[in-house]
Amino acid sequence: MSKDVEKLKAKTDTLRKDVIYSPIRVYFEITLACNLRCRYCYNNSGAPRLDELNTKEIFDALTDLKKHNVIDIRFTGGEPTCRKDWFEIMSYAKDLGFAVSCNTNAAYTDKSIPEKFAALNIEQVTVSLDGGKENHERNRGKGTFDRTINNLKSMHDLGVNLRINTLVNKYSINDIEFILEIASKYVKEINFFTIVFLGRGFHAENSDGVTVSEHLEMSKKIEKLKTKYPHLKILHFAEVSHTTSVGQECESKFSLKVGPPSGFTTFNIISNGDYACGGYSPYISNNLPLGNIKKQNIFDVWQNNNKLEEIRLDSQKLILFCNNCEKFKKRECQGSKYETELIRLLNPEVKNPTCIFGDGPSLLKIC
Repeated sequence: MSKDVEKLKAKTDTLRKDVIYSPIRVYFEITLACNLRCRYCYNNSGAPRLDELNTKEIFDALTDLKKHNVIDIRFTGGEPTCRKDWFEIMSYAKDLGFAVSCNTNAAYTDKSIPEKFAALNIEQVTVSLDGGKENHERNRGKGTFDRTINNLKSMHDLGVNLRINTLVNKYSINDIEFILEIASKYVKEINFFTIVFLGRGFHAENSDGVTVSEHLEMSKKIEKLKTKYPHLKILHFAEVSHTTSVGQECESKFSLKVGPPSGFTTFNIISNGDYACGGYSPYISNNLPLGNIKKQNIFDVWQNNNKLEEIRLDSQKLILFCNNCEKFKKRECQGSKYETELIRLLNPEVKNPTCIFGDGPSLLKIC
């Protein structure tokens, strides 16, 4: 066997056949502490939780995830670098053999942070850039644009593998070419995605959201611009979600349940150790308990948790609903998803600007 191939041990006595063995990627929120107070922050980041996992508990959690064949860890927050031990945590994950990546706002003043990311040599560092200076700072605060660009340049010069995430709102939708010009200089990949209006951004879709038709026109523009940036991977229109879902071809070939990434290929852990099916769900409702990594291992939760099965069933219904929608089949709509529909189910006055049925009742009722 090649030295570049790792052989994973697996349990077989209680193995289900309709879902993959364990999540491929875990999004690990290691703190809610943050140096910014972004307008659209879905989890109200700022101060850390009082019960956040300590260093040893995170190390133990990572060891457990490795034992149960998780391959990929994406560290999130808050701002992960606000933890004093962030470098040690990511180093430990790297040493365990995970594919490691990290989301960061890159708006820090500490010049050692880009150097530390370079020393880590992780698979990817994703930087948030939400438009030109005015529109980026409309979300992230005064002075953040220049700091973010300077740190982006520094990490690029140090050889860090970079990606940009861009939140699209009614203002930044006009900055697409400007953002692509920056991205083409410093990163290998960029993803444009619509905002989930939650936390500090709750109800802001009324003033800041883009319509389905506006989003579609933006995506058509991006497709035309791709030829101008052949060395830049440009993702948009929920492309990441579609490519990391379990599609109907996997259902027919491997007898797997059809479903979106959350709960089917990916999973989440928040900073107190609680499991979550999706990054937004713990901030939508307190009634989605899936256990805690200090008490339950991820394999047992992934394979046997009843609440997770309910979420998977609802998510599957939404996908099948979208697959029968002519707009979705023609790629004129990016489709719905469980978390956005759950927000609407619990808050009927909220709209879903990404779906042609977004002005009506939640699709979770219809499905």
